Amino acid sequence: MQFLGYWELNENMSSADRLKIADNLMSKGLFSPQGVNIVRWDATPDLWGTLIIEADNAEDVFRALELWRGSGAGFFKFTKIAPMVPVQDVIPIAQEIQQVLSWA
Repeated sequence: MQFLGYWELNENMSSADRLKIADNLMSKGLFSPQGVNIVRWDATPDLWGTLIIEADNAEDVFRALELWRGSGAGFFKFTKIAPMVPVQDVIPIAQEIQQVLSWA
């Protein structure tokens, strides 16, 4: 299952503190946790970015995100993560729902 994430870093946390947190997680092999495959992880100069994760369940995705939150209070300003489905797979589902609703 794939999940799409959007995140914003806390601009009130210093770059040095953010880098220390990242180095700590990476050097100890804590990220990414078991069961989580980071497909793509992008960042922008404005301290926000996106993330595509593959995982069998939402609990593993929660663990991955919580590692960053737990490593430094206020690391993220905002996060949003949800399961995602390719558009070509969503269209038939939407059509099916529309058909069912038209009979109601």
